[in-house]
Amino acid sequence: MSFSSEIKSALSKTENLPPCCYHAQVYGLVLFAHFSKYNLSITTENSDVFELYNSYIRDYCGVETVTSAGGAKKLTAYVRSDADKEKVFDKFGHTLNESNLRINRANISCEQCPGAFLRGVFLSCGTVTDPERGYHLEFVVPYKKLCMDLMKLLDELNLNPKYIIRKGNHVIYFKDSESIEDVLAIIGAQEASLYVMNVKIEKDVKNKINRIVNFELSNIGKTIGASNIQIEAIEYIENTVGISSLPDNLQGVARLRIDNPEASLKELCTLSDEPITRSGINHRLERIVKFADELKNGEK
Repeated sequence: MSFSSEIKSALSKTENLPPCCYHAQVYGLVLFAHFSKYNLSITTENSDVFELYNSYIRDYCGVETVTSAGGAKKLTAYVRSDADKEKVFDKFGHTLNESNLRINRANISCEQCPGAFLRGVFLSCGTVTDPERGYHLEFVVPYKKLCMDLMKLLDELNLNPKYIIRKGNHVIYFKDSESIEDVLAIIGAQEASLYVMNVKIEKDVKNKINRIVNFELSNIGKTIGASNIQIEAIEYIENTVGISSLPDNLQGVARLRIDNPEASLKELCTLSDEPITRSGINHRLERIVKFADELKNGEK
């Protein structure tokens, strides 16, 4: 079962709603399935959503549905007669002859009703990606004005939805984890919201660790590269004019580097017998490399 389907199954079992919120949830589910004179139905792969739709139409609206099972595990429930469709439409203040389907705000009455309504909408036309794979939550709506009404409601809840048209459908979507967490929390999927949050935290920690590791590896690479140049210079001096030809303060640093080829400048400071700063060590090593270069060029 997908992450999205798991959430829908859990939300389908929401209980003990106040009457107005129950009404709003039924409305959201029915309105954003197929809701027209020609097609009052739902098609879904989720058996819990399928059963919920049937119970809402039968027990709340007083109408029987016809059910069927199609390919790809899809389940369909629909209302057959116009008279029965009209009963459902009347329940929510709609008429069969509406030309432009809109959200009837009279069905969303108390402060908690928007969350219940959106829960129904999500059960009908929403999907969310497992955050392990990416951050994406969307509602796919066939009618533009209905989609714009939904977008307005989401805006009023400060959820910052985005909008695109995809294959003739109107799609409201969210791509950032915080908005997805908020949407899931509002529709009552608190566990899923916390899961998204925890995955985000884990990813952030892993990314931070990777950045630190990459930074350290980069520094190690730079240290080794510089160390090799310095050691090569010291060995050249030793094999030509001898280390003793260096000034006294450079001889100690040269021997320190030869004895500790992988040490960082900071570590060389600690190993030094005399107090010296990191920049002091670096300056002396640069002078040694310059001394070797001058030897090679016949300047010494």
